[in-house]
Amino acid sequence: MNNDSVVTQTKDQFSGNILLFYAFDVGDDIDLAHIQQKGLIDICSVPLSTYFKNYHLPLSFRMPDELIADGQKTVESRCISSKIYHFGVFSFCYRIPFQDSFEDLKPKLIDIKKTFDEKSLVDAHWAFKCIKPAVTQPHFFNLKNSYFAVQVYPTKDKVTPEEFKERYGSKIASLLKLELYTLSDYQTDEILASTIGYYGQDLIIIDSEASFVYDDEYFEPLEFFESANIQKLELQYFDRLLDHRLNDFYGQKSYMVPWTAYIPLCGERIDLPISRLAKLRVDISVITERLENSIKMAGEAYYVNLYALLIRKMALQEWRDSINRKLAIFRDLYAVYQDRLDTIREEVLTVVIIVLIAVEALLAFIR
Repeated sequence: MNNDSVVTQTKDQFSGNILLFYAFDVGDDIDLAHIQQKGLIDICSVPLSTYFKNYHLPLSFRMPDELIADGQKTVESRCISSKIYHFGVFSFCYRIPFQDSFEDLKPKLIDIKKTFDEKSLVDAHWAFKCIKPAVTQPHFFNLKNSYFAVQVYPTKDKVTPEEFKERYGSKIASLLKLELYTLSDYQTDEILASTIGYYGQDLIIIDSEASFVYDDEYFEPLEFFESANIQKLELQYFDRLLDHRLNDFYGQKSYMVPWTAYIPLCGERIDLPISRLAKLRVDISVITERLENSIKMAGEAYYVNLYALLIRKMALQEWRDSINRKLAIFRDLYAVYQDRLDTIREEVLTVVIIVLIAVEALLAFIR
């Protein structure tokens, strides 16, 4: 009886929601106006959070609700957010309610994650086929990224967030890492250190691949999770794209400049590889700037700190630094080749002038 009572105490039941975020890069650009005019997909109006700027808004569209079997019982799962971004990205958020202990939730969460990894692919492919005519350079898909959050409603005995974290911290840490076994104290402390709260009766624990939310009102942080997930996707995509372009630039000797490019006026009409790299640099700079500055939180210290934690844990700054280093290489390449073109064009003009003077002198001598 004593052993049974101990097991019962360690397996406290909680209710809440599993929130899964997915982002897919499916092309260079998506014409949102074309989608609306042609009615390519079922568009719906969803108000954006006041913490996000109200221009360059994504299109929200409807996905059918489904019932997903979870063991022997049926759990209502729903896609609560599906959006199309003009820079070629789909974003989905799924909500799966649960009522379970942390110990029993771990294996179920792993299975649910695998199920929705596949479901998100199906949903994204369906949406891609619907709007493909509006996509520039369509490709399903260039890159995919995911993030998840476990939201738990506060307990009825009104346990404070600090007491809750102290009591269940090790279980939360292993849950966020999708590990069935307890993590080391060092790993647990590192994960739990990234904790933030607002009212004193709630907390959010941020990690690189997942977050834990202990709060009744959990909708506002969801858009920050979604935004950070999309930023990471695009930064990874641009970093990989720059790597490929640099490799192609050197490997295929595309740095060789055709002789016609040295002719004044005519040379400006030639699409040089270095010019395409410069255009790519501008495109990447514009999109990354829009992503970074899409959030406005002046005077909102709590959400500023929350967003800063997300950026740090998801290593977004490291990805930005990597892209900036590659863009600096592009700037140097462009400057070098532009200087080379200018120098050779000056030499060509000098030779032409010398030839003209020589011809004029020869004609004068003949006369």
